[in-house]
Amino acid sequence: MATFSFFNLEQLTQNVHAALKAWHGISGNPENLLESLRLVQARRLALAGNGSPSHKRWATNEILLDGIDALEGHDQTGAQVLRLRFPENNKIMAVAHQLNVSEHTVSRLQKAAIDHLTAIIYDQEITLREQQAQELEAHLPPGEYTHLFGVNEAQTNLAAQLLETQAPWVVALVGIGGIGKTALANAVTRQVIREFVFDKVVWLRTEPQMINGRFLSSEHTYTTIIAELAQHLLPQTSLSPQQRLVQVRQILKERPHLIIIDNLETDAAHLFAHLSDLANPSKFLLTSRTRPTELAGTFKFSLDELSYADAADLIRCQARETGIHTLENATGNDITAIYNLTGGNPLALKLVVSLLDVLPLPYVLTALSKGQSGDIEALYKYIYRQAWQTITPEMRALLQAMPLVAESGATPDYLQQISGLPPEQLWPAIQELRRRSLLEVRGTIQEKRYGIHRLTETFLRTEIIRWPEAETAGD
Repeated sequence: MATFSFFNLEQLTQNVHAALKAWHGISGNPENLLESLRLVQARRLALAGNGSPSHKRWATNEILLDGIDALEGHDQTGAQVLRLRFPENNKIMAVAHQLNVSEHTVSRLQKAAIDHLTAIIYDQEITLREQQAQELEAHLPPGEYTHLFGVNEAQTNLAAQLLETQAPWVVALVGIGGIGKTALANAVTRQVIREFVFDKVVWLRTEPQMINGRFLSSEHTYTTIIAELAQHLLPQTSLSPQQRLVQVRQILKERPHLIIIDNLETDAAHLFAHLSDLANPSKFLLTSRTRPTELAGTFKFSLDELSYADAADLIRCQARETGIHTLENATGNDITAIYNLTGGNPLALKLVVSLLDVLPLPYVLTALSKGQSGDIEALYKYIYRQAWQTITPEMRALLQAMPLVAESGATPDYLQQISGLPPEQLWPAIQELRRRSLLEVRGTIQEKRYGIHRLTETFLRTEIIRWPEAETAGD
């Protein structure tokens, strides 16, 4: 179970004691109302009050009573002391007289009972937070990676910008293709979710739309974003485009939401002004290859290639997870040779590792060196071509169909339909392509969908169609 950074047990014990002492008070402060607890926040909503001081105190007292009820199951005397002292508002002397014990004993029993009550409330709070976090995370793409390399500082920086209660309202994560922007954005979002500063999290993955070979305008992209946000925030509501914009803006202005827009390929700078108008207290996290111009209330972070040390760790980890055991113990010279050819681009490194499952390292290095021209796109072309020559006809059939799939991915049923593969051939192809980093898992925990990286799609659209039919059909 993940941890949450809301406060420590000692501080909570002090706040619980303060809340008990304020039981019959109307006014209160965040500490003695236990306002930082998700338990209390949820109870306030359930009680559907008007937010008055008495309503707030009522919600807090109910949480305390629930905890005392739970305490009674294993410390009946302690629960009795707390009820006599606080809900019934008896002095220590009166409680001592009723229980026929000394005042010192009552004080000792009370302290132990408060400690136990705090532990109960703490456990309930952790359970609720985990449940709520998982509910929010269920709307994110699956976290495909067990570990991210070389991005600890970047993740900390981005999370801090998103958790800041003031500007920046729009945060852009910028980098070349295959550098790991989506994976980092996913990890940052999961970290931020567990701070519970956003009521809802929405993940949008944009799909560049073209007419006659030209990308549609940023205005069209913005209209599409608003329409998709309306589907998430205003489900089952039929609205005109202008009504959608007004209501989406109202929702984002009333309560803090975190909106992630992944894979933004159009002019991000033009969209910043529109998105900034929707923000505050809500925030936007964008991933893009294009670095937007400076604009007030925004923050840009450039994701660089991995260092040699991080690249070496990634190579060995990828080899271990994909079962390429010979590479786990690769020499420093082997790793250096791979790094010098691919740089610190994570996707390129993973694709090269997958090639080494079937091809010897000298062959791969020689082939890649032919594509080394300082252009990462040219390097990818060579990597993909080598990968293509090592996969089965079934895997090729599935990959060739993938450009027909939307950015959000496709279900297995749809993949079977467009590839023509029966289930007994489709699933092995999916699993092997995923292992080779040629297929990505998308969707949510409830519905897995499958897609390809934009660079993979570019290769399929621009390179395979140029090859002789015999080469694309298989050896």
